[in-house]
Amino acid sequence: MINDFITDMILKMFSFVRYSSASIDLDWHFFLGALIFFIICGILIFQNQIWEEEDYSRNKKWYTWKSSAIKANKGDLTGIYPISKD
Repeated sequence: MINDFITDMILKMFSFVRYSSASIDLDWHFFLGALIFFIICGILIFQNQIWEEEDYSRNKKWYTWKSSAIKANKGDLTGIYPISKD
């Protein structure tokens, strides 16, 4: 009795899938979402480049000092930073 019920349910399930017209279609909502996603990514990448340029222009003296310290000490930065605040 239970086996007949399970068999009947399985047959109904497969018959529904067999005769249905289910398919995976990529509609315009998918493409619109992808377009919006890539536009937002492009804006964020461009904005990040602007922020990095502003950061570099604000700290230009620090970057030039650090590069000259690295060149003068041949990459060993242990001696140029103070160990304690005095």
